[in-house]
Amino acid sequence: MQMNEDNDAELLRRYAEHRAEDAFAEIVRRHVNLVYSAALRQVNGDAHLAQEVTQRVFADLAQKAGALARHRVLAGWLFTSTRYAAAKQVRGERRRQARETEAQLMQERFHDDDGVEALDWGRVRPVLDAALAELGEADRVAVLLRFFEGRDYAGVGARLGLGENAARMRVERAVDKLRGLLDRRGVGSTTAALALALGNQAVLAAPAGLAATVTGAALMSAAAGGGGAAVLTFMSMTKLQLGFAGAVIALGVGGVAVQSKSNAALRDELAGLRGRDVGMAVLAADNARLVRAANEVGTLRADDAELARLGEEAARLKAQMGETARVAAAKAKGAGLAPIKGEILPAAKVDVQPKPTFQAQPMYPAAFRGAGVSGEALIKFVVDAQGKVRDAVVVKATHAEFGVSAVDAVGKWQFDPGQKDGRKVNTELQVPIVFTIAAENRGGDAPKPAGAPAKAVSKVKQWF
Repeated sequence: MQMNEDNDAELLRRYAEHRAEDAFAEIVRRHVNLVYSAALRQVNGDAHLAQEVTQRVFADLAQKAGALARHRVLAGWLFTSTRYAAAKQVRGERRRQARETEAQLMQERFHDDDGVEALDWGRVRPVLDAALAELGEADRVAVLLRFFEGRDYAGVGARLGLGENAARMRVERAVDKLRGLLDRRGVGSTTAALALALGNQAVLAAPAGLAATVTGAALMSAAAGGGGAAVLTFMSMTKLQLGFAGAVIALGVGGVAVQSKSNAALRDELAGLRGRDVGMAVLAADNARLVRAANEVGTLRADDAELARLGEEAARLKAQMGETARVAAAKAKGAGLAPIKGEILPAAKVDVQPKPTFQAQPMYPAAFRGAGVSGEALIKFVVDAQGKVRDAVVVKATHAEFGVSAVDAVGKWQFDPGQKDGRKVNTELQVPIVFTIAAENRGGDAPKPAGAPAKAVSKVKQWF
């Protein structure tokens, strides 16, 4: 039977109300890797104890199915229950025998091909679950769904009622908080390295057949009303197999019926679990690619922002250049002057320099006047033999607006023309015009009156 990915509560309700074994088997299939991996960390890598803890947790789930059917997401409850069960199991195991060595599971350091700093999982494992327990419920569930149940961001969002992007942000914030909690426990890392470590190491595939054994044990425990749960859940796998017939007899006919009804579904489950190791390897590779993709997206976003800024700057400069050209064309057309006749001499080659008889004052651009911005524009123009200004253009300017204002003013100037060998000639000049706010408008001892106009001061430094 195909189960919907978003109906843990409904599956529990079906089992609690109708004793639907296939529904409970589906719940075990979904969450057995999460529980087993958490148990394995809590018992310091002892696979034997981790399997016993896993059985205890799912047996407890079967007995409390009715009450837990209100939980939309089971991951949080399963994680907390695993911690308690593992702590109790470890205490009991220590009373029975002292363990001198720790199983060397998950001690291999991993390395990210893109240069993400490697994180020693052997240092993370002993303190990870305690740090997870300190996270808020929403952050803890987000981490469990993403890294412990292997869901993509769309899947996490579907379980939490969020969009994919919102789920991604929730997971990233939660991982960063988890990194801080681990740092306080002496395990320093970057957020990216921790995310990669969780993706590669956090969840291991449960041993083949564990889901089937857990399901059968939990269902029989529930059918017996909890009376036989201690016998079943505290057995090792070997003891469980050897003592299975005796346990069934102790539980009565009801347990035998439950086990026989679920055999077909559990055989299918066993076949499916054999491929989970390959699936986890693929998931780890996908997680590494996602970390690299996230870094690339950050770089691309920065590049896009810079390109947008440069585009806006280019558009502004283009508009300023267009305005300058418009003003120059309008002045030439308005003057209605014929083309310049005769030779145009540089100022250095004339005997008598042109002398200004009228100089119009440039208009100070309103935006720069209000902001107190000063600047300068260098204007090139020709004083013809009649003393009129011709072909005024901007050579350079600190701001295009200053250039436009200066060209407009210079075009109105009048001169006594320059002379060469006693005759009037066309003379090419360059003049720098300085734009500055007059001292009385900049402050000083007396504040500037509200609304007082700023003055544009033009100063001819020298003729070129």
